[in-house]
Amino acid sequence: MIHGQALLSVLLASSEGPGIMITMVIFDWKNYELWEQAVTIALKAKNSLGFINETLERLEATDDDDFFECIAWDMANSMLCSWLLDVIDLKLRMTIAYCDTAKDMWDDLRKRYGMANTPKIHQLKANIVNCKQGDMDVGEFYSKLVNLWNELGNLVKFPVCTCSGCQCGAAKKIMAMYEADKAHQFLMGLNNDAHSTIRS
Repeated sequence: MIHGQALLSVLLASSEGPGIMITMVIFDWKNYELWEQAVTIALKAKNSLGFINETLERLEATDDDDFFECIAWDMANSMLCSWLLDVIDLKLRMTIAYCDTAKDMWDDLRKRYGMANTPKIHQLKANIVNCKQGDMDVGEFYSKLVNLWNELGNLVKFPVCTCSGCQCGAAKKIMAMYEADKAHQFLMGLNNDAHSTIRS
């Protein structure tokens, strides 16, 4: 049901123009995780995330009030469809252009590109291992590694302790080990001749 504050969200979304760019990240099939995160943040900022996570569903009109809310929902949904199409590469737009709702578009892209499959995780881990400083300065090299770590972290979620009143601190220990591994990966990727003092 769409009532109260939820309806306000619909109306706010539909008051935006269809030609605005909600993010500068354009989906090109290779950057799904980054694109998904950027669009999610943008839709949260516009109070419109409910259209793709099903917390703002379209109701069936049974009276005049419901009819007004359905029209508002349809307007806002069309706006979101336009926003999504605008941040997708032209070559990929036709694959979702005929979806009826923004959620259908979102789910279709997630199904095809958002699965955390083993080859993708393997490739990211290989990229991290093979990431070397080369002719980059230290800051640029570190930023490149951070991007790879973030991509991997978006696919591989660490287990969270759900024990009631757990005192073992296992989750903190796992995270500490993970952060220590990152430090080693960074140090191993530095040039041998330069920044030797960083390692020591």
